Amino acid sequence: MKRFFVLNMLFIVALIANGCCALIPTGPTGDDAVATQSALLIAQGRATATALAVETEISIIATNAALAATALGQPTFTPQPTQTLLQPSQTPFPSITPLPSFTPLPSFTPIPSATPLPCNRAGFVKDVTIADGTVVSPGQEFTKTWRLRNDGTCTWTTAYSVVFSSGNQLGAASPQALSANVLPGETIDISVKMKAPSSEGDYRSSWKLRSNSGVDFGLGAKSSAFYADIEVKSSPTGYLLDFVNSYCAAEWSSGAGTLSCPGSDGDSKGFVLRVEDTVLETGTVDDEPGLITQPQAQTDGVIRGKYPTYKVQAGDHFKALVMCANKAENCDIKFQLDYQIGSDAIQTLASWNETYDDKYKGVDVDLSSLAGKEVRFILTVLSNGAMNQDKGVWLAPRIVK
Repeated sequence: MKRFFVLNMLFIVALIANGCCALIPTGPTGDDAVATQSALLIAQGRATATALAVETEISIIATNAALAATALGQPTFTPQPTQTLLQPSQTPFPSITPLPSFTPLPSFTPIPSATPLPCNRAGFVKDVTIADGTVVSPGQEFTKTWRLRNDGTCTWTTAYSVVFSSGNQLGAASPQALSANVLPGETIDISVKMKAPSSEGDYRSSWKLRSNSGVDFGLGAKSSAFYADIEVKSSPTGYLLDFVNSYCAAEWSSGAGTLSCPGSDGDSKGFVLRVEDTVLETGTVDDEPGLITQPQAQTDGVIRGKYPTYKVQAGDHFKALVMCANKAENCDIKFQLDYQIGSDAIQTLASWNETYDDKYKGVDVDLSSLAGKEVRFILTVLSNGAMNQDKGVWLAPRIVK
């Protein structure tokens, strides 16, 4: 009877153990991992406590049954120790992935609305002739040329004009009509003939444009004037006409058109530059200033400098030294002294061929045949055939008695 009782109790314990373990899930399957894990731990504790209590009770019953069997002289039943309930494997808490740090969006800066362009506005490109501070002789005539750009929205027509604004008018006419129509974005060269005062000093002549409706305007948003800025100074050498001192008062040109003065060394359109201490072909340095002139870089290229009007006097002579530039070993050029009276055709007074031969040539031209005439003298240099280091030097060109 007792043995049957013990076996029943063991069967009950096995059922309880299996039921408790079956009730324990193997791990969290929902999103709330933390709550699931906590519930598992609580259930596991309760199952363990129940199993221990049952095991203790069975041990007491078994002991009592053994004592009773001994008293009745029946064999003693030794119960096998109950198997310790295995703890279900614990599922670790899932690692928490931290949220990425929040990067604030950059503050939004509104784009300013574009300022509409006015109908009439000019932009300065460059001084084509008479750079600021050009030295000219007292009473010398010259032509000032500005290159301007139409930065407005209206076309400049020939009904537009250039007008004197302030400073010294330098004997120029005002207003003067534009020579061509200029569309927005296009450029135009505006030339004004001027004459230097008879007194030495610094002079500025400021100019603006005038629309076909009579409204004056200038450069940029401030409508600034463009100007000619000169220094009037007698030649320190006492020459009647100093071609070096007033070289930017001349109009320099080549087959490529009007050239800037001073030019840029190596410009394929041709260029003119002033040098204070001229280096001769021999390498000797002369203390007199000169002009380096290079024709346009093409076969039979040419460069010309047309000087302001000069009234020739009896006994006047043109004098200079002409040569190839130092180290221009393949130089082969022709120098010419030309002139023009009014709108007549250009004439040649004299010419000289030069190659690089460690020599230079002194020239002296009697101008008596032009005495009493208003003449524009022209310094001309031409390539003899293909252009190859054709760089010529006029050393101290001048008109003297």
